[in-house]
Amino acid sequence: MEISHAVHPASLRPGSLVGPWRLLGLIAQGAQGVVFRVEHSVQPETGPFALKLALRPNDPCFALEIELLSRTVHSNVPRLHDSGRWSSPSGAEYPFFVMDFVEGLPLYSWARLQTRRPRELLRVLAQAASAIQAVHAAGGLHRDIKGDHLLVRPEDGRTVLVGFGSCTYRGAPMLTRQVEHPGTPEYQSPQSQLHQWRHRRHTGARYESTPSDDLYALGVTAYRLATGRYPLIAEDVGTDDDIEDYFSHFPEIVPADALVQLSPELARWIRQMLIVEPEERGTVAEVATGMSLASINEGPEADQPIIAKMPLRPTGPATMIVDSLDDLPWRKKLKNMTMWALIGAGGAGLLAMRPHEPPAAPAEYAQAAEAPAQEAFPSNLGEAALAQPLVTLEYRPHNGITAPLPSEPLPGQRHPPCQGPQIEINGACWYVLGNASPPCGAFAYEWRKRCYVPVGAPPRPSNTGER
Repeated sequence: MEISHAVHPASLRPGSLVGPWRLLGLIAQGAQGVVFRVEHSVQPETGPFALKLALRPNDPCFALEIELLSRTVHSNVPRLHDSGRWSSPSGAEYPFFVMDFVEGLPLYSWARLQTRRPRELLRVLAQAASAIQAVHAAGGLHRDIKGDHLLVRPEDGRTVLVGFGSCTYRGAPMLTRQVEHPGTPEYQSPQSQLHQWRHRRHTGARYESTPSDDLYALGVTAYRLATGRYPLIAEDVGTDDDIEDYFSHFPEIVPADALVQLSPELARWIRQMLIVEPEERGTVAEVATGMSLASINEGPEADQPIIAKMPLRPTGPATMIVDSLDDLPWRKKLKNMTMWALIGAGGAGLLAMRPHEPPAAPAEYAQAAEAPAQEAFPSNLGEAALAQPLVTLEYRPHNGITAPLPSEPLPGQRHPPCQGPQIEINGACWYVLGNASPPCGAFAYEWRKRCYVPVGAPPRPSNTGER
């Protein structure tokens, strides 16, 4: 019997029953659903599972996720075990489904915890591509490929694709009515961004996602995994009057191997996935096979640590380097419009697009050539990293002795890339409180049986002319 004190999915407590599944604890909460660690109430020895429960009654998005997971059978994709509906005391029905429980770290967090080498990255990315290939072979599209949706299991290094909340499949009912596309803006393909710009005033225009969009998003993921940042744009950014001309040629991306020392094969595959023309990117199957073979056959250079190269210099007076496509004038205009994006992280939900941190000045890439090379993912954290200020973070203590880690960044919290001992969770940077375990108190948050405090955003540079 289900426990009567729970009136909403997010308020269910350990011990509650959802169908035959007993809740053991909260894993995560997103805009669309909440995920619990569960066991079967009759056969608990079968092991823990993950149960995702909708936050809205009769949410139609869950039917898409359940259907695609049922079609996709692959070692790098969680297996679907059950689905049904949970009836709240009010009579509202919330869909749920049960899948494999994956004990793993999000891809970027995993990379920051150890010295990364090209061979290991090729292996992990090949597994990710293989999982995406299985989704495509089942007639589906993930539509939100990114590091947060790739979990690396520490015991065997297996990469598992999760976060199917934005997915669709061939013949699926149309749920997206907005011109804005499911997924995360930083990972959208040139074709998706072009469609958004051209149809920014036509709310009925619908973009038809393709397998190549998932492949491009994997390319962005690989670039950030290798360099620690989103793809850099080296281009004449022009003026607002030239915005329409940006789509006659998509801005050139600074190659990942211009920022860090990569093996030839890893650099080549990252470049290929980020090619503007979809037909030149190839297929996910080709990428999966190619990177898998490269992880086995590439020479000793693939075993060297990924080391940062000398900072880049602008190539001419009309060229500058910007942090991402979002820093180009047309993207700023697009973001300043009343625009909404469907996001994943446990499901699709409506979230206003917000400006990112200000881009670093081009002078950042013109430091002295004598600067020593650094590891892209240092394994030694150091005292300096621990001394980063929290003064810019504005948040209040939560109510109660413990609270789950928020699904979105807090006001004033640092956004990725996170540094040093910081850990990226749900699109924000956090410090783990040593070996502390829940209850975490009024100023910390619980996630996977650990306690975390938010990292404040770095303060803006002071004006040296002021006194």
